[in-house]
Amino acid sequence: MHHKPKARTRLLLAAVAVTASAGLALGAAAPLATASGPHVVDGTGSAYNDWGDEGTLSVSSHSRSNATRLWQSVLYADGAKWKDANGGLHTFTASDIDGIFGPKTRSATKYWQAQEELEYIDGIAGQETFGQADGFLDGPYNNGDVLYSGVAHEVTFKRIDGKYHVRIGSKWKLAAYDWRG
Repeated sequence: MHHKPKARTRLLLAAVAVTASAGLALGAAAPLATASGPHVVDGTGSAYNDWGDEGTLSVSSHSRSNATRLWQSVLYADGAKWKDANGGLHTFTASDIDGIFGPKTRSATKYWQAQEELEYIDGIAGQETFGQADGFLDGPYNNGDVLYSGVAHEVTFKRIDGKYHVRIGSKWKLAAYDWRG
């Protein structure tokens, strides 16, 4: 059983409380962010519900992209493990964030899905998987920072004009579904 740190639980409870109070004030629950097609990871309003409408990342779908880098950052933040050919488990590290959704990322995604007790443990980052992950986002702050509170690490993304960016070296790059290096 996967146990979240208290900070993650508090963040999730705060997000639920905000959603519930918004629903009471507006007469309906806050909608999911509207994706501008499967071109970039995007969102509006509070970050905790940005990713539930995202496209699919897998070894055969957008497998080389900065959107994959964003997903790999989540795997790193949560200390996901990947299984090698001999069945040995290894922790997904910062050096594994390369923008390539290969066997290591697929394995770590399956591990993450199992830890989160998702219905589909298929190694594909789709709407259910992204939607579970976005519950651990906080922001955006005035500078555009969006924080992902992971089990092992906290990761920062930027959301600029509704579009997510990932850090590559010292630069922020658009989290696009096509390869942009």
